[in-house]
Amino acid sequence: MLESLLLAAAVAAGPEDRSAPAYPPVVVVGKKPFDGNSLYRGRFYEPRYERIRQCIRGRESDDKYHAVSRSGKYRGAYQMSPALGVGAGWMIQKELRHVHNVPKQTAIRIGRLLRDTPVNKWSRYYQDMAFHLIYDHGAGAFHWKATVPGTDCGPGYH
Repeated sequence: MLESLLLAAAVAAGPEDRSAPAYPPVVVVGKKPFDGNSLYRGRFYEPRYERIRQCIRGRESDDKYHAVSRSGKYRGAYQMSPALGVGAGWMIQKELRHVHNVPKQTAIRIGRLLRDTPVNKWSRYYQDMAFHLIYDHGAGAFHWKATVPGTDCGPGYH
């Protein structure tokens, strides 16, 4: 999936930009439209968690990738705190480097940009990737109040 995204980005960039590999942009300005499906399809992605991810995203941000909580603390589609966003930036950097074979300096640059940028300004790809890395096949579900038993997206939600 990452390879097809990179190829699409390279093709969309035009002939003058084909000398260097293209990666999904870290920051996207404006509203981040979506069709509901996760852009991330790496090793932490499992189709069986898609409905839960969509439920969490809908409950946390009304499906808005640019969302900011009333307090201003939580940001993005999955309403991450600044600390969780920084941690996700490190996780993404490691994932890019060791799993997707992104060159070391490129992975470091992307990781640094993510850590220095509020989550609600991240592109949809990196927000979805962050969700799956943090959710970690259900082990990180506690990060979202919506996954508490008895709530809309809790255990048993399919």
